[in-house]
Amino acid sequence: MKVILYCLNFKPEIVATGKYNGELADYLFKKGNNIRVITAPKYYPEWKSDKNKYFKDRDSPYKIYRCPLYIPKLPNGIKRIWHLISFSITSLPILLLQLTWEPNLIILVVPTLFCAPNILLFKLLSSKKVTTILHIQDFELDAAFNLGILKGKQIKYFFSKVENWIYRKFDYISTISNGMLKRLTSKGLIKNTMLFTNWVDINLIKPKDLEDKKTNKYRNKLQISSETVIIQYSGTMNKKQGFSFLLPIIKSYNNREDILWLFGGEGPTKNEIIKSTKNLSNIIFLPLQRNEDMNDWLNAGDIHIIPQDEEVEDLVFPSKLLAILASGRPIVSNTSSESELGRFIEDAGIRVDPRDKDGFINAFEVTMNNHKEIVDGV
Repeated sequence: MKVILYCLNFKPEIVATGKYNGELADYLFKKGNNIRVITAPKYYPEWKSDKNKYFKDRDSPYKIYRCPLYIPKLPNGIKRIWHLISFSITSLPILLLQLTWEPNLIILVVPTLFCAPNILLFKLLSSKKVTTILHIQDFELDAAFNLGILKGKQIKYFFSKVENWIYRKFDYISTISNGMLKRLTSKGLIKNTMLFTNWVDINLIKPKDLEDKKTNKYRNKLQISSETVIIQYSGTMNKKQGFSFLLPIIKSYNNREDILWLFGGEGPTKNEIIKSTKNLSNIIFLPLQRNEDMNDWLNAGDIHIIPQDEEVEDLVFPSKLLAILASGRPIVSNTSSESELGRFIEDAGIRVDPRDKDGFINAFEVTMNNHKEIVDGV
């Protein structure tokens, strides 16, 4: 089968949709499909690119077309919109060049929905029937309005109407969680919708014994005692995580020598978090870690945190959860019991209500006490 994967983010990006899009393309190729990818140069989550221009990847067994785009240094409302629109414009001619190739299937990954009209035009011009799938990793428009990145009732009404019209033009729509699937239903979309979750390789990420703390790569490199409890955050740092909730909690543990906050990742709000915690003695920030180090990285943490702004519940689903679950480490998250994330956390960690700071602190204390009892018993 001839398949076009049309996506904003792609490998070698190692977080969020870029990681999954790359692995999906590899999987489809290994299954014997003829794959072509239309995407942007690597830019996320640093929001910068060393090669922001048209080019084709040379070291891939299938064709990967890279299209330039506008990359804002400080992505906010209007800049984010232009960022997404720019990719839809620059990628359109590359997509239309595939008309002579006559693909059987086009998969568009959201973000970004702004590329959807390109596919509708492609279908109109195509001499051969092409099946289209819209795969939603992120309800980007809903999240943008809920977080205040975009504002205005009339603008929201207009975008929602256009969004709904576009959805109905695709043959199939898939998304990554049951909560997000219900969101599609609430938009009146019932037929031809399906669940297609993200994944984790449990052969690469697996639990390690407590004895391994003494030889853990990150504890040794950062000179962290095996007795110190590491509270770890991994992944992208942006408004969706709602770090404003977490910052007072972090500050309340200042000067606790038995606790270390370890943040690994990049994103628009990283510098803000660093500035807000610059006077704290027990916090370390690292960049994104390599995939080959991910097992050691996740097992370095004694407690993993997944903060989430309540305004984006069931509009996104944190993919980091799957890797943390595979590592077997405890999780604490502030999310409602009705959300998809909340239901997962209640089965696999400690869930507290979105604004319950005292509950979050109590969850730490309970988890740390349990951890200490286990360590003392080893």
